[in-house]
Amino acid sequence: MTTPYDVKIAPDAVRQIKSLQPKHKKMILKLADALSINPRPPGANKVEGMTGLYSEVVNHLRIIYKIEDQEILILLIK
Repeated sequence: MTTPYDVKIAPDAVRQIKSLQPKHKKMILKLADALSINPRPPGANKVEGMTGLYSEVVNHLRIIYKIEDQEILILLIK
């Protein structure tokens, strides 16, 4: 069994999440929970030229996050 990852959200991403509609906030938080179990799910793409950065699209939102050791940092939602 794998150890869950600790998911953190960068301050800029928190501000972006707060500006979203409630249904989109819920989607982002659901994704964060899923990433804590599997940080490289099907559909996640490595960001070219950037070590450890991944991108995933949920509905029309692109989420950029970084995986380091047992921690995931959500950096950007646009």
